[in-house]
Amino acid sequence: MILAAGYGTRLAPITDHIPKPLLPVGDRPLLDRIIASFDRAGVYELAVNTHHLGDQIIEYLGQRPDADRFTLFPETEIMGTGGALDGAREFLSRGDFFLLHNGDVLCEVDFVALATEHQSSGALATILLVDWPDVNSVVMAEDGRALSIAGQPVGAADLPGRRLTYAGVGAFSTRLLDEIGPGFSSLIDPLIKAMKADPDCVRGFHRPGIRWDDLGTLPRLLLGQPESLSRDLREGFPVGSSGGASGVLPVSPARLERITGHGSDRRFWRIQTRNWSAVAMQNPPEDSEFRRQVEIGEFLRAHDLGAPETLSVHEDEQVLLTEDLGSVRLYEKATDSAVEAAPFYDQAVDNLLRLQTITERAASECPLAVDRSLDHAALRWETGYFRDHFLTGHLNLLPESIEGLDAEFETLATVVASQPQVLIHRDFQAQNIHVTAGAIRLVDFQGMRLGPLGYDAASLIFDPYVDLGPEERSRLLDRFAGRSGSAFGLQSHEVRAMVLSAALQRLMQALGAFGFLGHVKQKHEFLTHIPAGVARLDEVQELIDNCEPNRWL
Repeated sequence: MILAAGYGTRLAPITDHIPKPLLPVGDRPLLDRIIASFDRAGVYELAVNTHHLGDQIIEYLGQRPDADRFTLFPETEIMGTGGALDGAREFLSRGDFFLLHNGDVLCEVDFVALATEHQSSGALATILLVDWPDVNSVVMAEDGRALSIAGQPVGAADLPGRRLTYAGVGAFSTRLLDEIGPGFSSLIDPLIKAMKADPDCVRGFHRPGIRWDDLGTLPRLLLGQPESLSRDLREGFPVGSSGGASGVLPVSPARLERITGHGSDRRFWRIQTRNWSAVAMQNPPEDSEFRRQVEIGEFLRAHDLGAPETLSVHEDEQVLLTEDLGSVRLYEKATDSAVEAAPFYDQAVDNLLRLQTITERAASECPLAVDRSLDHAALRWETGYFRDHFLTGHLNLLPESIEGLDAEFETLATVVASQPQVLIHRDFQAQNIHVTAGAIRLVDFQGMRLGPLGYDAASLIFDPYVDLGPEERSRLLDRFAGRSGSAFGLQSHEVRAMVLSAALQRLMQALGAFGFLGHVKQKHEFLTHIPAGVARLDEVQELIDNCEPNRWL
C-alpha cells in the first residue's frame, strides 16, 4: 500500500496546486519511483489512499498502462496512517503481511530483503530505519528489536540502543489490523500498544548508506533532484518490469526545470503544474545576498516597481520561491523587434525614474537598499576589473603597456561619483527585465544600492546584449534626460552628460564581466557579447567627443 493522502503543508504553496506524491523527481513523479520500488520486488497489486487533491492522483494512476493494478481508497476526510489501513483492511488482509510505503518519501528500499527479514523473524512489524539526526525518535537495539518509538520506551530499558528515524516504509503482519479501530488514528499508537504487550514484536530494518529523503520542504525537494534532469533514472521504467501491463508512462503532471544562461552561481528552477508555475532560487552557502534579495523585493513590491511576489522563504537553506514572471524578457523583445520593444523600453525608463524618486524613503523603509554605495572606490574597482579581465585577461595586453590608463580611470571615477546619488538597480539591463502581461518586471535586484544618477540609464540604453540602433538609443536617452532633469532640478543636457560618462564606466565593467565569466568561469557564451560591448564603448566615446564640455563629462 502507498499512503498518498497527506497535505504536504511544508511545501505550500506548491502543494496547494499538486499533491506531494506527484511532485517531480527528475523527469518522473515521486509516485512513479515508489511504484518502481514495488516493481523491482515483483509486487503488482497496490492499494493507494488519497485525500488532498486526490482527484489528480486518481486521474494520473488511471492514465498508466497498468492502471488495473491499483485499488484506490479515496478519503472524504483525512484518516491518518492508522485510519488509512483500516479503510484498506479487506485488501490488506488478503495476505499474511503487507508492505507499506509513505507516498511522500524518496527511498532506495530493497523490499525483497525487508520482506525476507520480516518473515524470518515472525515480527508483527519490521520498520525501515534511517539515520536522520534532526528527527531520530526510534531506539533500536543491536539485535534489531525496537526499544522505543516516538519517545515512548516499551522494550528492555537496560539494553543499549541506537537512535534512528522511521522512514515511512515497512512490512506489517495483518495481525496489526486487529489493533486498529475505525476512524482517524496513527500507525504509531497501535505499534506502541502491541509492543507493551510483546516487547519483541517490532523490529528495525537498518542498512547504512541507504538513500532516503522525505522531500518535505522546497530545499529538500531541490536537493533530491538528480544532477541531470533530462536523464530518466530508469529505475523500473517503462512500465512492465513486474510482469503486468507494459507501455509508456503518461506525461508527468508537474515539471521541475533548471533555468540556465545567467552569470551567477545561484541555481534557478521553474516548477510547473497544469495551471500554475513558480520560480525557485537556490543560493550557494557562501552567498551573502539572500536576505537582501528578500527585503529589497518586498520594498520594490510595496512601491509597485515590478519585483515578483515572494511565495516562500527558506532562510537557513537560502532558498526562495517567487512568482514566475515567465520566459519573455526585454532581451527577447528587443532581439525580435526593436520597434515592438520600444513601448517596453519606455516603461523601463519610467520605472527607473520612479525608483530614483523614492531614494529618501528607502532609508527608513528598506535600509538594506541603501547600505552600500557605488562610490569612487567601487567605481575604481570596476575599471580595475576591466583592466584585469578584459585588457590583460582577454586581450592579453601587457600590464606595463596600459599603466597610463590608471590616471584616466581615476578621473572618470571622480566625475561619475560626483553625480547625484540615487537608488540604482546596479544591473539594469535587458536580461534582468521581464515583460509579463504587458508590464515591466524586475529580477536580480539584490545588488541595489546608492549610486550615480546616470548609471542605470546607461546600463539600459547602451546594453551590449541587444542592439537597439543609434536612433532608438538617442530617443531613450532624451526621454530619460528630460524626465529625470525635471524630477531633480537639472538641465536635460546635464543629465545626458551624466548618462554618457556613466556609460563609459558601465561598459568597461560589462566587458570585464564578460572576460571573467568567459575565461575564469568557463561560461564561454559570454565572450560572444564582447564585440557589441566594444562597439557601444566606441559609440559612447564618440557621443562624448561631440558634446560641449561640462563638469559631468
